[in-house]
Amino acid sequence: MAVTTPPARGPGPRPSGVHLVLNRALVYGGLAVVTGGIYSGLTWLVTTLAGSQDAVAGLVAALAAGAVFHPARLRLQRVVDRLLRVERDPYRVADRLSRTLQEAVDPAEGLVTAAALVRQALRADGVAVEVHGGHTGVVLDGELGDRPVETPLVWHGEPVGRLLSSGPGTSPDLLDALARHLAELAHAVRLTADVRRSRERILTTREEERRRLRRDLHDGLGPTLASLAMTVDEARLRLERDPEAVEGLLVRVRDQMGAAIVDVRDLVYGLRPPALDDLGLVGSLRALADAPGPRVDIAVVGPLGDVPAAVEVAAYRIAQEALTNVRRHAQATTALVRVELLRAEPVQAEPVQAETVQAETDCTGVEQTGPVPAGGRTSGGGTGGAAGRRAAGDRTAGGGELRLSVADDGIGLPERVRGGVGLASMRERAAEAGGSCTVGPRPGGGTEVIVQLPLGTEKP
Repeated sequence: MAVTTPPARGPGPRPSGVHLVLNRALVYGGLAVVTGGIYSGLTWLVTTLAGSQDAVAGLVAALAAGAVFHPARLRLQRVVDRLLRVERDPYRVADRLSRTLQEAVDPAEGLVTAAALVRQALRADGVAVEVHGGHTGVVLDGELGDRPVETPLVWHGEPVGRLLSSGPGTSPDLLDALARHLAELAHAVRLTADVRRSRERILTTREEERRRLRRDLHDGLGPTLASLAMTVDEARLRLERDPEAVEGLLVRVRDQMGAAIVDVRDLVYGLRPPALDDLGLVGSLRALADAPGPRVDIAVVGPLGDVPAAVEVAAYRIAQEALTNVRRHAQATTALVRVELLRAEPVQAEPVQAETVQAETDCTGVEQTGPVPAGGRTSGGGTGGAAGRRAAGDRTAGGGELRLSVADDGIGLPERVRGGVGLASMRERAAEAGGSCTVGPRPGGGTEVIVQLPLGTEKP
């Protein structure tokens, strides 16, 4: 595990055993001088004023010295702590920690500074801050003993790390106050690490896509166009000398043009499935359902409206992969694809022509609602294709999420599920769109894939 050590410019030297002895010596030495001076001064003053009543003078001086002993000790302790840069008030320590973190360039650097500050505040021999899942390792300041004290770092009920400290006894209030601030910092470190990994994954995906396009253009479409140009030149040269041979060359040109068109279509399909532009999301899902294999029903709850392009592609690809798994591995007789759009804020629907609505429950136990298509298959009320989406109104996705589920009545998941390429690709596509994808057993038997894809901000 990686260990990060704070730089030499930490917030100050830690109070070691020598500092502790010096602190106590200054406090109690000063307290002895103050109380001794008060006792001697009052004894002399009372004796001078009251004559030779030594007993009365001693009693008055002792009572006065006892009365000022505790306030004087507190004041002297604060002065000595300030002199030796020791802070005992948990709220002051927490405020100092917050101000120090605000000056940090990023959360990782702030965590290094915080470790040194916490060590100084706790007067510990060593302090370590460990972040769970942040890939930051352990930030260590000093040397931990064999049995350090462990304090969990919890942010909104979620464990995000732990604080390890070794040294003299520490105030629980101070430790809890520091742990709360460190939990927020540990959460920020985790978020920063997640954003960094997401950025790296996006860059990697983009470069891989560019490499694929370059390879397809260079190895596929490029040679086809070059051969097409050479054939046209050959036909032009033979046109005067051997006109009869030109017809064969033109036939070859036509075949090469057809191959080039196929290559272009493959490139376009790799970028975005054409069915989404031609049929819309619901129509594309119906096209997937028409493939050979188990009967697949499509249920759409309410109108989908205008879904963002990235969400459409992610939902289509995940549904495509899930249905492929159903046909190959599930040994199912029926499957149900359910799509639902949940909006964060109410959207006023435009009047639409009334349609006959049928409700039934298929073998998967999920009720399907929507207009009955001509083919007799129960499907949702979403309208496929660009024209259908315009007929549903120019509604935009002002927040909310798209929920997609694919359930089947097959044999279900094995006891030990090994994550293959298909399952990993579904989760990655959902994560790239900012959503989630879970695969688990369906109540009553079979398998169910549940996908939640946030719609993001309102589209312009």
